[in-house]
Amino acid sequence: MKRIKNNVGEIFGGALVACLFLGAMPAYSQQQAAFHPEFYPFHNGMRFNSPEEGMRLIKELGYQGVGSGKPGDLAAYIDAAKKERLKIYSVYLGGKVNERDFSYGKDVTDSIELLKGTEALIEINLQRGPNSTDEQAIAMMKEIGDKAKAAGLKVVIYPHADCHVERVDHAFKIAKATGCDNVGVAFNLCHFLKVQPKDDLAATLTAVKPLLWSVSISGADSDGKDWNTLIRPLDEGTFDTSVVIKHLRDIGFKGAIGLQCFNIRIDPKENLTRSIQAWKKHLAASQGK
Repeated sequence: MKRIKNNVGEIFGGALVACLFLGAMPAYSQQQAAFHPEFYPFHNGMRFNSPEEGMRLIKELGYQGVGSGKPGDLAAYIDAAKKERLKIYSVYLGGKVNERDFSYGKDVTDSIELLKGTEALIEINLQRGPNSTDEQAIAMMKEIGDKAKAAGLKVVIYPHADCHVERVDHAFKIAKATGCDNVGVAFNLCHFLKVQPKDDLAATLTAVKPLLWSVSISGADSDGKDWNTLIRPLDEGTFDTSVVIKHLRDIGFKGAIGLQCFNIRIDPKENLTRSIQAWKKHLAASQGK
């Protein structure tokens, strides 16, 4: 009888321990699921006297590098990034899609060569030529994708208002049709709000998840119509940017996030300082939603 009681006690004690362990698991899982992507400003926010000055400052502020670089400044920024042990996340380029052909500049192949062997992305916006077609857009991205693959690089289609590819779902369709495993898509909040203001954000990000390799955010107004209202310092605007970060966490996004700075006219140091402070708040807010 005593042994039976001991067995019961052992079973009960074991069950209690198991319950306590299982009860602790959600908190542990949540801790493991914390979302902390790398964060960097776009090149258009780096209005400093030199790449070296700019890279020193963003390192001091806590950014991990710079992205969407201008091809003409790329070599200088690569050197400055190496000195500060920061990253070049991407270079911003473009090409034109027509009815029966396509074109892009030497800066595309030059940038691929400069970034060979790095993890930087080749960003391409597909501009609208006369009677532009998806067939030519696919052909252009396949050609660029093949060149990038030879250099160990990935390419993303950068949806841009008033271009042949304006929408992120259209970019996904083109990228998938290339058949290239190194061609994906970028999501840019300002262009999404301008071109797809009524579309469901979570559904859009989920749909393009398999090829979503690049994301950019900015402060923005929910009903913004132009770049003055859709691209603001990250601590401004009525749109809750933490929602974007939360959705990215939910879909398991593994890339870095860029800060769009186009046409922001305040002092760049002030913008970058305020924006990284806002980034930390948005990131913290996104974890609990």
